Amino acid sequence: MELEETLAQINKISSDSEAIFLELGNLFPSLLNKKGGTSLLELEKMLSTLSNGNTNSSKTEQEMFADYGTKYTPLFDKLNEKITDLKKIDKMIAEIKEDSEQMELIALNAMVISIKSGEKGQAFSRITENLQRLSNDMFLFSDKLSEEENQLLSFINVLKSIFSGIIDSQKKLSAKGSSGSSDIQKLISTVSLPLSTMESDVDEIYLPIQKAMEGLQLQDIIRQSLEHVQSCIKEISKPKPPVAGSDEELDFVSFNIALYELACDVLEDINKHVNQSSESFDSNWNEVIELLDKIEDEKNDFERRFLADYSVSTENIDRRLTAIIQEFEAMLEEFNNYHIVQKDLIHTTQNITARARTIYAVFDNLRPVMSRLHHVRILQQIEVSKNDAIKSVQDSVTDMDNLINSANESLDTMQALLENFITDTGVMISTFNSSIAKDNDNMITLKNEKSKFFEEMKIGQKTLSSIIQNFTVFPEGFQQKCVVVQQDLQNLKKISNNINDFVLKLKESQKELIARKEQILQERNISEWDIKNSQFSELIKNFTITAHKEVAGKIGGFNIEKGSESGEITFF
Repeated sequence: MELEETLAQINKISSDSEAIFLELGNLFPSLLNKKGGTSLLELEKMLSTLSNGNTNSSKTEQEMFADYGTKYTPLFDKLNEKITDLKKIDKMIAEIKEDSEQMELIALNAMVISIKSGEKGQAFSRITENLQRLSNDMFLFSDKLSEEENQLLSFINVLKSIFSGIIDSQKKLSAKGSSGSSDIQKLISTVSLPLSTMESDVDEIYLPIQKAMEGLQLQDIIRQSLEHVQSCIKEISKPKPPVAGSDEELDFVSFNIALYELACDVLEDINKHVNQSSESFDSNWNEVIELLDKIEDEKNDFERRFLADYSVSTENIDRRLTAIIQEFEAMLEEFNNYHIVQKDLIHTTQNITARARTIYAVFDNLRPVMSRLHHVRILQQIEVSKNDAIKSVQDSVTDMDNLINSANESLDTMQALLENFITDTGVMISTFNSSIAKDNDNMITLKNEKSKFFEEMKIGQKTLSSIIQNFTVFPEGFQQKCVVVQQDLQNLKKISNNINDFVLKLKESQKELIARKEQILQERNISEWDIKNSQFSELIKNFTITAHKEVAGKIGGFNIEKGSESGEITFF
């Protein structure tokens, strides 16, 4: 075989193996580098953000609505009590009005009798005229009280209606919030499980990759071994001695036979290391391939279930998220309704307070009328007692006195009820407004929390749109790099085959030299020959692998010092 061609083949094997190991040396670290975003991680991050936002807003919501069904019950009961008190007041106003009508009728009859009495009845007539006017005033004020009381009752009924509206709005908000939170949690729970499984399998793939990478440790041994082979071939390529059958030719042939044997042994050692690397790669890389296939199936199933078109997948994440967002939009609109009702509440409570004060002002105007009626009643009694001409109106005066006393008693009772009503209503409204104001602050906090979460959902939906376009579970280029690794592993096996072929060629050349050696030995009638060429021992001084030195010593027939330096070998 041509030695130049032989060296070229060795160089090619060396450069090819070095290129493969160099590429694998670059590929494996990049495969183990987990940096770089993937759709899987983006989706998990999005779901985590939604889960945290949902938890926070739900917590705020639960704290606010925990006792909304019962905390206003005492106030509502108080409102009903005040309505009952107003009905009592209304009944007393009706009694006062009736008394005033009776007084006016009695005064009119007494006026007729006093007129018939002529001049003797003029004084009584003037007194009775006064009484008639006062009873009319009492009727008018009572009528005003009745009117104001009806207005007050109307406002309290409006307050009850608003109050019911607030509770109803809170119930709707609570229901919508609970429904939305439940839908979000269901979505997250449904999607998280297959995502978690995929992530776990993706993490699992890095261990066999790391183990496969250990095969790179033999790279320098293979490179240095090939350098040893090159050194042997270069020695073989030196010129043949000119005298056939001479000691020089015999030494030359024996020396080259030893070089071929050493080269073949080193090549077989190289092949052992190449096969060892291949076996290490294969055993681990097969596990990588199995996991890649498994993850691909999981990815396809996930896309079919959660990312496929609406018409194909009922579990489509975007579809479910859109429905949830629409529910949250309705909830945010309900917040606006709540604030409108709350403003009406404040306006109505102000009207109730103002109307109660107005009633009390009318009542204050009625008191002096009642005092003057008492005064006129006394004057009547005096006049009747000293004027025999009007003795016939004595019964009317007595009836008038009874009516005035009855009205006065009603007025006293009504005053107590009214004062109690105003005091209790003031406290009730103050408590009510304070509670509603606190609820309003909480509602603003909740609305802000829900609005923030609402924005997070819309951002999540945008993220989802990009994920749907290209769902990835590995960093960019990961799978393409795995394909290249697979090709390099196949090429490494081809190098092993090339080395085997090359060893066979070297052994063919060695056989030719062995045949020539035997011929020379026969011609010279000798049975053996000790190599006198010291270049063999000089050659192995450049070997960096102890095992190759020991092989060379056995072949060359000399001893290798134990513990000889094996050279610097870099392990990856």
